[in-house]
Amino acid sequence: MEKIIVLRVLFAILVIAAIGPRIIQKLKKVETVGCIGINKKLFFLGKVSLFASFILIHVQLRVGNLSLFSKNDVFFWICIALVSIGVMFFTLAILRLGTFSLRVGLAQENTALRTTGIYRLSRNPMLFGLYLMALGSAIYVQNPINWMLVIIALTIHHKIILAEEVFLQSRFGEEWIRYRNNVRRYL
Repeated sequence: MEKIIVLRVLFAILVIAAIGPRIIQKLKKVETVGCIGINKKLFFLGKVSLFASFILIHVQLRVGNLSLFSKNDVFFWICIALVSIGVMFFTLAILRLGTFSLRVGLAQENTALRTTGIYRLSRNPMLFGLYLMALGSAIYVQNPINWMLVIIALTIHHKIILAEEVFLQSRFGEEWIRYRNNVRRYL
């Protein structure tokens, strides 16, 4: 199978998993934006950096001269393996959350703490999946600009997680503490 097709299929699954529930939410008039736990500009910088690093995978595949080192199929297939696992974590997390629990930011209405399914392995499977995809990008597109994008994205998303954890402890108390003590932040 051609490399670009493999990559497009993986990103199509990611886009469907990320956007499908949001479309359903909009049609049912469900709020999709909660309180963002960190500075909004920083939050959006993290999202843009992550997205840009994903785009660079496509650019590298098409143009082929972004990397500092020689183009190597091994790096591409490592990238594909990481992106595949990342898409799996991301998609399973969204499916477990359910259509009406997915949002940007922290929920203001009452919600349930998700602790089953993929959430038994990681407290943050969506972000862990995105981290794996970003790592795949950094391995395949060996360029200082991409490395900086990935570092910025991962650092900001880690700050988002820390803010969410403070929120979850205040919202769920002992239930959150038991969950936090039994399940790792990432994996």
